[in-house]
Amino acid sequence: MDTVQPDTLSGPGFSEGKTHNAMKSKEYENMARKRMLSFDMVRVVAMAMVVMIHVSAYMVTYFHGTDNAAFIVGNIFNALGRAGTPMFMMLTGALLLDERRETASRAFYRKNLLSIVLLLLFWLLFYAVWRAVLIPLMQGGPIDMEVFVDNLLLRKGRGLHLWYLYMLVGAYVVIPVLRLFVKKENREYILGLIVLSAIVQFGTQTAGVLTQGMRFTVSDFVGKFHMEYATGYVPYLLIGWYLTAFPPTGKARIALILSGLAALIWIILSVHFFVGDIPKIRDYMAEMNTLPAMLYGAGLFTWITTRCGERENRSRVLSALSQQSFGIYVLHLFLLEILIGAVLPYKAFNERLPLVYTLVQFFLIFGLSFLLSLGLSKIKGVRKLVRG
Repeated sequence: MDTVQPDTLSGPGFSEGKTHNAMKSKEYENMARKRMLSFDMVRVVAMAMVVMIHVSAYMVTYFHGTDNAAFIVGNIFNALGRAGTPMFMMLTGALLLDERRETASRAFYRKNLLSIVLLLLFWLLFYAVWRAVLIPLMQGGPIDMEVFVDNLLLRKGRGLHLWYLYMLVGAYVVIPVLRLFVKKENREYILGLIVLSAIVQFGTQTAGVLTQGMRFTVSDFVGKFHMEYATGYVPYLLIGWYLTAFPPTGKARIALILSGLAALIWIILSVHFFVGDIPKIRDYMAEMNTLPAMLYGAGLFTWITTRCGERENRSRVLSALSQQSFGIYVLHLFLLEILIGAVLPYKAFNERLPLVYTLVQFFLIFGLSFLLSLGLSKIKGVRKLVRG
């Protein structure tokens, strides 16, 4: 999910001309032949988190009342998954902004950007046909062209997970430009931009949701300065590059990890205690561009990458899960809709056992998505649809 070709140390990079000597290129090629334990671990954990979000979203959204066991369980598991997408973006930055890889920018656009665009178009069409044609036919009803258009063109309806592919297209467009700037000698400038974005985007949104309904809001004030160049998803790319180019150690490492843990606790408790007075806080905490999500993602990314270090991944199971991460991503909503629609519907489970229900659903969806992706990857001509 993080790159079109996620199988090696780094994804496709860009030509740096004479800034890289032959020794660095050879060193990188030797490293790229290995599977890095840290990157595979980040990828698998992030993918599991994305599945967990979609498994638990229904309960935290539709079971009202903070004294409801289903809401409490759904809120906890939904919060646990909130580092998933930030970590995917950080991993994309760590892979695609790596200075050591030499590949022509034009080749990247022609091969990798085009690939992600074609994947987006295919899976948009797949889900549009599934929801507008196949589901109605299986239920004995007519084809719903409105649903088809909503899913294909308007990105409406259930399962909006393909938003990530839209965003990834935009990221791939700007990455060649970022690589002109993202170099170790520009470390201080890049860190400054990350801090600036944390204040004007992530911090502002957090303060803004807590001042909703007031005559004066932090979001309104900061918005007057039009700091859009320091916002969006680019900061996540920069954070991923920075944390791998300059792995934090000592007190900095501990501070990042603890801030991530504090952010996770904040996500859980803020939704639980404030959802009555600020209903939109539940939707806010589902957003990626928030300070808690950024801190949680950066903290967990730091913990995994620094703990794994430069070790090679020798686990066949972890490698297989990592290789199928894109397939799990694009297929899990399809299987989830089948599961809750025909096998384990939400209304059928005992609300006194939401924890059991959530865990059963999670392991079924994650496991079945992996097996289906693995099977499809063995079919010639289909492999690229689930492996990128």
